[in-house]
Amino acid sequence: SLSFFEQLRIVFSNQPFLYVIGIYLCSWLAVQLIGSILLYFVVNWMGLPESTFPNVALAVQGTALLMLFFWKMVSQRLGKKTAYFMGTSLWVIAQVGLFLLQPGQVVLMYCLAVMAGFGVSVAYLIPWSMVPDVIELDELTTGQRREGIFYGFMVLLQKFGLALGLFLVGIALEWSGFISSTAGQPVPTQPDSALLAIRIAIGPLPTLFLIGGIVLAYFYPITKEFHAQILLQLRERDRATRQGE
Repeated sequence: SLSFFEQLRIVFSNQPFLYVIGIYLCSWLAVQLIGSILLYFVVNWMGLPESTFPNVALAVQGTALLMLFFWKMVSQRLGKKTAYFMGTSLWVIAQVGLFLLQPGQVVLMYCLAVMAGFGVSVAYLIPWSMVPDVIELDELTTGQRREGIFYGFMVLLQKFGLALGLFLVGIALEWSGFISSTAGQPVPTQPDSALLAIRIAIGPLPTLFLIGGIVLAYFYPITKEFHAQILLQLRERDRATRQGE
């Protein structure tokens, strides 16, 4: 079996996969940041009871689940890059809207949560759907099928993104003077610095990562047409191999 460093060499020598790594990390960090700060946003900024949080989370994640089928159709018809651009653009609008949201605008909060779900859906779908394209290009270039290495690195990246998202939120709350609540006690009044940190963590910060993902997706070299050429060349090579046998 290949050593860890040899696997890293294979991963980092595949330029299209580096773009996929960047797209996925930017998208996944945005997902984790929002997921980590959403409870604080609902309770401390919007002033809603904690029992409201599952409903808001469901608006995001439920929409994301339902939209997987829609984005799959869009990616098949228009290409994965286009689907990512469309979904992430809606997501950016939603996060900016949440940053500007004021306490009392509950209906608008749910509308923005649903809109964010449109974007979260592409984060779940598109980067992972790009991996087979990279694997097929690697197979065309090297003659080897090495999907285990690429998928293994994606799983590792997923864990890293989760840990980094939690770390960033924890640091932001700590530095801003956030006051932790005690079970059975009223929700403490947070200082303005903590409220601002919560709003930044749900708006501008994930938006920066999402814009980074859009830029990387723009330069991602495997277009729908290029992928069709890869598949055609693989089929022709397989046909030639069978005829040679």
